[in-house]
Amino acid sequence: MKKGILIISVVLSVIVIPLLGLGFSERFNDLVFTNIVSPFYPLSVKESAPSKYKIENKEYWEDPRGLFPIFAYNVPGKSNDIESTLKIIDEGGINIVINCGMSWPADAYKVKDAFHKLGETNLKWIVLLENECKDDYIFDNANDETNSDIKKYLNEFNDKYVYGWYLWDEPGRNRKPCTLFDMVPNDDNADINRMAKQIRSDSTFNKKIAYVNLFPSYWESTPDIKAYEKYIDAFVSSQEYKPQILCYDSYPWQKKDLGGFRKDYYSNLDVMRKKSIQYNIPFWILVLSSEHLNYKSPSIEEISMQVFSALAYGAKGIGYFLYSRGFEQFSYKSWILEEYVDNKNVADSLHGPLYVPVKKLNEEIQVLGKILLNLNCIKVIHSSDYPNDQYDISKSLLKVEDPNSLVTNIVNADKPGADPEILIGVLKGRELNDRGTYFFVVNKNVEKKTNINISLNNELEIFQINKVNGQKTFIKKGHIVNAFILPGSGELFYVD
Repeated sequence: MKKGILIISVVLSVIVIPLLGLGFSERFNDLVFTNIVSPFYPLSVKESAPSKYKIENKEYWEDPRGLFPIFAYNVPGKSNDIESTLKIIDEGGINIVINCGMSWPADAYKVKDAFHKLGETNLKWIVLLENECKDDYIFDNANDETNSDIKKYLNEFNDKYVYGWYLWDEPGRNRKPCTLFDMVPNDDNADINRMAKQIRSDSTFNKKIAYVNLFPSYWESTPDIKAYEKYIDAFVSSQEYKPQILCYDSYPWQKKDLGGFRKDYYSNLDVMRKKSIQYNIPFWILVLSSEHLNYKSPSIEEISMQVFSALAYGAKGIGYFLYSRGFEQFSYKSWILEEYVDNKNVADSLHGPLYVPVKKLNEEIQVLGKILLNLNCIKVIHSSDYPNDQYDISKSLLKVEDPNSLVTNIVNADKPGADPEILIGVLKGRELNDRGTYFFVVNKNVEKKTNINISLNNELEIFQINKVNGQKTFIKKGHIVNAFILPGSGELFYVD
């Protein structure tokens, strides 16, 4: 009897443990699928199959409204009046809502209805389409298990308020079977390509965006920055249509006891900067704005430091994760739109401590962004590896008196010899006939203002860009720029 029970237990263990591993362990999934079931290297770069529809490299996504994209990753998890909620988000300086709310399928129709009630607005939305297991969870969006027919869904959500469709979040790790005993592994990039083709090849849909959000460099399958570059290359090369944007999420502000500010934040930005130029694809970034898991509740200075750093590196879209109150069941604890999420009649300050400061920040992003949309970041200069000893930025560190550099020295005007703790993004027009040079100076210190003198390699006319109206204000002709920058903030200059 005991022997029979033991045999049954062993047999069940042999069956149940692998199934649990496949269902809940990414590492076990990867081991089984990559090495046994379907040997596959997720970072392999392949030339995508030739297509008569493939967009030429000169194509470059531009916002149809002429705006700098500023997006909120979610509407609130609970709202009694979504129309009012959207108005609050709109008035906060957001012009795109991504997803239908970190929301579940039924909410998509509620959001659609709320947009129709809004009337004329610049606010648009990117509708959730991602369906890794190809079932009817989001919508009856496929007639088989290959996402080969999503037209029904696209037609259902394709009015003037729709900016595009959210195809996939963080492709590359979905190696698990969607149902037990289904031993055919998903290929995320192939699924994305299959869906993107249906959008990009059809004139009914191809003026809108096929949105994909990529992993950051600290994803476990890219152990170093070279592997992360391959990850980006693998995604781009797998697509028959050149992706319209390269978007990724990167959340640097970990709690102090869990490592503090991420050491690879700026090296990740630099990869996206370079790949954006290499492929002629604008890059967007999602910044941390919500406390959850290992991440702290960021201050406005910590949010603006992420934003201005990204702009200095050439980002062409800024998003906030999370923007609106939601996912409390998953230990999310702070947001930008935090209180009175569906009451537009209360004072702005009552929506949460971050709502008004981020609204002001968004106004500055929009003003500067309309200039930055036409520029490429050709070089980044850091005064040091601050904060937290940044990895892989040695090539970006200031080389004093370098005759080939626009910037030859950076000095802390208040404390000569002290680290200015800044970065400078050097930007030039994407068109060859743009002769002037911009440089974006960012104070990486989120607690202290900085007063610096920047030495240039020549005597030039120096202008500062007004963050309220975008006008160039002439400062002087000379070779030293004095910049006073608030904690976590940034200033844009123009020299000619």
